Amino acid sequence: MTADLLHIGHIRAIEQCKEKCDVLFIGLLTDTAVKRYRGEKPVIPFEERRELLEALNMKNVWIETQRSIDMTTNLKKFSINVAFSGDGWEEEEIEAMEKCQVVTGTFDYCKKQSTTKIKNKIKTL
Repeated sequence: MTADLLHIGHIRAIEQCKEKCDVLFIGLLTDTAVKRYRGEKPVIPFEERRELLEALNMKNVWIETQRSIDMTTNLKKFSINVAFSGDGWEEEEIEAMEKCQVVTGTFDYCKKQSTTKIKNKIKTL
């Protein structure tokens, strides 16, 4: 998860995933990983994005550092057997799933809100 400019879509995604598992691990991408993945650094630095997610104070949710879109390290470290995505899987994510024999799941992506839409709206103000 990037969780830049935390919005309702992020909250809904987390809630949907929590309904499907006992413990939810969120792999929060570092600033460097976001830049490689999205092409630009996040607006909110990693430590602040982490603090925002932690402030949600959700039971059985763990936020872990993820240094690339390839989540293999976190999948193995925490023996994760199901991974979720909202708007499709990236090639690196699919490869990680196959390597770790992880089942994939999806959640309804919040099309009304996204970080990109927020950034674009701010640019027009």
